[in-house]
Amino acid sequence: MEVRIDALTRVEGEGALDIRIREGKVEDLKLRIYEPPRFFEQILKGKPYHTIPDITARICGICPVAYQMSGVQAVEDAFSVKITEELERIRRLMYYGEWIQSHALHVFFLHLPDFYNVSSILELSKMEKSLVNAGLEIKKAGSKTLEKLGGRVSHPVSVKVGGFYKLPESLEELEEPLERAMDISFSLLEKFKGLHFPKMELKDIIFVSLEEEDYPILKGHILTSDGMRIRKEDFKEFFEEYTVEYSSAKRSKRKDGKVYATGPISRFNNCYEKLSPMAKEYAKRLNLEAPEKNPYKSILVRMVEIVHCLERSIKIVKDYRRPESSQIEYKAMEGKGYGVSEAPRGILWHSYSFDKEGKIKSADIVPPTSQNQDVMELSLLLGLEEVLSQGEERIRDESEKVIRCFDPCISCATHFLRVFIS
Repeated sequence: MEVRIDALTRVEGEGALDIRIREGKVEDLKLRIYEPPRFFEQILKGKPYHTIPDITARICGICPVAYQMSGVQAVEDAFSVKITEELERIRRLMYYGEWIQSHALHVFFLHLPDFYNVSSILELSKMEKSLVNAGLEIKKAGSKTLEKLGGRVSHPVSVKVGGFYKLPESLEELEEPLERAMDISFSLLEKFKGLHFPKMELKDIIFVSLEEEDYPILKGHILTSDGMRIRKEDFKEFFEEYTVEYSSAKRSKRKDGKVYATGPISRFNNCYEKLSPMAKEYAKRLNLEAPEKNPYKSILVRMVEIVHCLERSIKIVKDYRRPESSQIEYKAMEGKGYGVSEAPRGILWHSYSFDKEGKIKSADIVPPTSQNQDVMELSLLLGLEEVLSQGEERIRDESEKVIRCFDPCISCATHFLRVFIS
């Protein structure tokens, strides 16, 4: 028997999921991405280095700042550029804005309907209009931050190698929406605490994140839950990309064969102690503790990260004084550089090599969704164990819910799901 969903919504991109069930067990499961490759790494070759922030931002409309931050970091690494602490702090604020916006979009508009057993945000708004309005207000705080620092919300234009093209005189107008978003987040605690979570434990998964002086977002070395600390330039020594015949997207695995996950739960598990005070309080009141191994609870971790970003953002905004210069001087040179940062969905790694004029000789980009495809398939196998005997509709519903826990950013908004039962 074949069961087909022709349009799986609330996940960005074009793909499919094929499940074959025989005698009450999953015989075969394939998470297929069929969207045509967009060849950004080839597009970059031969281009001047300064085009990297603008071109790579077009890879994703949800997290363009992540691509910009990893990209400029790689160029600055190659050219031996060291930006000032105040410019780094402003970059961090801009990145917080993206996390707030992206997490709010996922939590309230893509993921939360699953916990209310409705098919869309429109249906949720009929039941819990205040929740939807709250999500809009929190998202707005992130969007205003991006617009103020980046020039616009979608694909910001201010980021450049060495700093920014231009910075605002004041950030005072951001204080009210950020503080309001914080108040709203705490007002929703009981709602999130009351959600029901199916049981699932990723027992043998390695959690991979960055580690830096604060809760990881902008830079750092790579930390694994089994105790490895890896320099960004050594990423490909421990992780490798590979392809499967049923998907047009590259995947990534650890070279020792272990399945790993990157993203909110990995950051939370590896770096819980570095959360802001209010974020720790939020986690405590949600009864959320590290290590958390249930991917369904990623919605709670994203709310904790929203609170962390809001608290850190409010501090930066209140202390802000426009730097005397928005950028530092540097010279293009021949070399190779590496950049890595924490996109909302996990580690985003960039590597570029340049000729003496600063033209790009090679480009290599590993996004978080590529890295999470194996753990998504494994989670699907675990999540379907209890529902295989409950009919085709239940299998469809649960499969989609598992996939949405990881907020995969394939690129657009259409998937399909096929289940073959024999």
